[in-house]
Amino acid sequence: MKLRSQWLVLSGLLAFSGPAIADEQVGPRAGKVYLTPGLAIYRAPDGEDLRGGPAIGLGYMVNRNLGLELLYSDVKVDRDGSVASRQDASGGKGRKAELLWANALYKIGGTDRFQPFTLFGVGRTEIGGSNHTEINVGAGVFTELNRRLSVRADVRAVHSTDEGGIEPFAFLGLTATLGKIAPPPPPDSDGDGVADPNDRCPNTPPGVAVDANGCPLDDDGDGVPNYLDDCPGTIAGAAVDAKGCHFEDEEAISAEVVIEFDFDSSELRNSEYRDVRRIAEFMRQHPEADAVIEGHTDSMGTDRYNQRLSQERAQAVLDRLVDAEGIAASRITATGYGESQPIASNDTEEGRQRNRRVVGKADGTRMVIRMK
Repeated sequence: MKLRSQWLVLSGLLAFSGPAIADEQVGPRAGKVYLTPGLAIYRAPDGEDLRGGPAIGLGYMVNRNLGLELLYSDVKVDRDGSVASRQDASGGKGRKAELLWANALYKIGGTDRFQPFTLFGVGRTEIGGSNHTEINVGAGVFTELNRRLSVRADVRAVHSTDEGGIEPFAFLGLTATLGKIAPPPPPDSDGDGVADPNDRCPNTPPGVAVDANGCPLDDDGDGVPNYLDDCPGTIAGAAVDAKGCHFEDEEAISAEVVIEFDFDSSELRNSEYRDVRRIAEFMRQHPEADAVIEGHTDSMGTDRYNQRLSQERAQAVLDRLVDAEGIAASRITATGYGESQPIASNDTEEGRQRNRRVVGKADGTRMVIRMK
């Protein structure tokens, strides 16, 4: 095949249309057919000098790295002790060597402009009417001109199973990927999988999970991304620090009950045990809390008598907290105030009943989450 006809074949095959494949590769693209016309330099197994001639390769990239190809070349070669243009003993000129090799090409490493590769193949070479089986192994490089075209150069060692020995071979050509080639994907500077034009959070650290906008995930919505959040699961609306942990404030809390007594009695009614238990539960939940028990009476009787009765009533509640509820006596203060602090009129039975009372109050604190 002549060099001119090779270029005609190339022109026709460039019109071939196939599905577009979007990737960033140097040299032929994965899943695409490629054509490589060029110049081969070869020395025949029984020759002396290197000779050049036209060559053309046709291949298919199985994936990003592996390609399978055929190489054809037509080179005039010499004999031992002769020159290609000099007539040999039979009156003929230099012999023609027709190579048809099948090769596997494998890309290794590479940069955004250069792609090294290795080669291994086998084929038949006809030299002056004699067929040779040849094995070749070598390496080369693609240098990208644009997404479709790249310069290819490779060198090989060739072994003839018929003649023996190792002969050199070199190839220089222009590789064209055939069919449609998708435009390059938009840049993704931080490598998070979201293209720069759509990335609202550029410069995301490597390996951080992001949402569709390229921003680090924030599952609890506290404004601190997951990869920086030491306190995941923060409640909605909480004020947080730079590590995603909520702030807490101390809040004063209390529990208060009013327990009424019968006339001239310091005995607790059974119905009042529930209120005593409320104070006890609060004190158990808040170990720092102390209770104040205040006893009171109505105005019936003398001041001295009522003072004693009010103290007995306060003591009855204290004893119930200690004996039945297990609260430490050191946490409770019981004080009687007699008839000095009425909350209702002592002129009516209803008012006097309200004044026959004990007020129990426990004060404590709790930590509450600060909200925004």
